[in-house]
Amino acid sequence: MRSHRLLLLTVLLAVFLSACTEEKTGAPPQDVGSTVAANPVEASAGSFEERMAKGRKLYSAHCAACHQANGQGLAGAFPPLAESDYLAAGPAVTINVILNGLTGTITVNGKDYNSVMPNLSYLSDSEVADIVTFVMNSWGNPGGETSAGQVAAARDG
Repeated sequence: MRSHRLLLLTVLLAVFLSACTEEKTGAPPQDVGSTVAANPVEASAGSFEERMAKGRKLYSAHCAACHQANGQGLAGAFPPLAESDYLAAGPAVTINVILNGLTGTITVNGKDYNSVMPNLSYLSDSEVADIVTFVMNSWGNPGGETSAGQVAAARDG
């Protein structure tokens, strides 16, 4: 049990340090006062392939440290996103977790996970939509596209 806690703390530290490093290496500053893209329809424009590429890049920067590049997660610490029954309910669940974070026990593919996922509400609506589109169309998940408008509605709701 102690080794699981140590692993969890190590991964969380790596995620937070990675986020801090990313800001210092030229990522544009976020407008803290603005949480909704100026034009959600325009912000999520692009072909499906372009949105998948953006989503893959954003996933790598913000999600892969815990959920891994292949979506398999870390056993006992972070749940898989690959072939996830948790995500089968549709994109609304994923949008909610990204915007609001998640604390407490959840069951994914028959296994319990009790970790903390911080909210990523600093991401724009189009960025969240592209991550969700990427995840929902990767690793055996059900597919579909998510729009910035859906994210904006979830953020407001």
